[in-house]
Amino acid sequence: MIEVSLTKNHVGRRFDKFLCSYFALAPKQVVYKLLRKKRIKLNGCRANGDEITALGDKVMFYLSQETFDSFRKPLKNAENMSVLDKEAIVYEDEYILLINKPVGLLTHPSKPDEDSLSGRVARYLNLQGDDFSALCNRLDRNTSGLVACGKDMAAVQALNAIFAKRQIIKTYIAVVCGRLQGVGHLRGYIHKDIAANRSYISKNGKTPVHTEYATLSTGLEFSTVKIILHTGKSHQIRAHFESIGHPLAGDKKYGGKPYKGSLGQMLHCSSFCFLQTDGILGYLSKQTFTTPTPPLFLQKNSKN
Repeated sequence: MIEVSLTKNHVGRRFDKFLCSYFALAPKQVVYKLLRKKRIKLNGCRANGDEITALGDKVMFYLSQETFDSFRKPLKNAENMSVLDKEAIVYEDEYILLINKPVGLLTHPSKPDEDSLSGRVARYLNLQGDDFSALCNRLDRNTSGLVACGKDMAAVQALNAIFAKRQIIKTYIAVVCGRLQGVGHLRGYIHKDIAANRSYISKNGKTPVHTEYATLSTGLEFSTVKIILHTGKSHQIRAHFESIGHPLAGDKKYGGKPYKGSLGQMLHCSSFCFLQTDGILGYLSKQTFTTPTPPLFLQKNSKN
């Protein structure tokens, strides 16, 4: 029998969800079978899986060490993996991290052992295997800017609630194609084409989206805009500006023209403004965190 005591990184979750994360390499049906067969117990008692984990709970695994190890995702060798650049940390306290993600880095890996922000943060926080996913928002590979991270499960849940309740204002800076002037509110419904990994905006649908913008400067071929995201759907900004004939510069997927020096779409998440919040992150109320606008967004490009 193998016994594991739960730490603060494991608490506040449904027991079955914790087990599926803890045994990341085991099929879910195997995890549920082990529960039914009482090969996994919680505090010495049979568990159904709907229990909520608490600090100090003891999980008993009636498995061989070989089987136990085969279900666990091995720890990555930190010597061979990239580490979090401390200069990228915009803010840190006992509960959260705010990171300035660079262009070219995936938020989450698309295949095992691929470099990603989530992996770097996990190593920085010394998370074991799949304790939990610390990142609470996602940016595309070639979008830079702020990503919020919880340092334990309680903080992750609190941050996720803040995003879900829209108690945070997310501001972006973008360079778009064409001469876009003034201010505007872009509304519509978003549709995701999973096969093509792109989204479309239409006048009807099930998922409404709202993007607000104000033009900061306009050149001959490109304009720089400030964007407030009122809803946060995958590729929302990229699809919305394509829909009005001003795709993001450098965004080949959505028809954007090349922009000198860019690796992809010219989009940067520049600030988080927390509205009235409560609970363990209540101290974030009315606080704003910003990142500098990357020089590429400010350069005097010959096409501007």
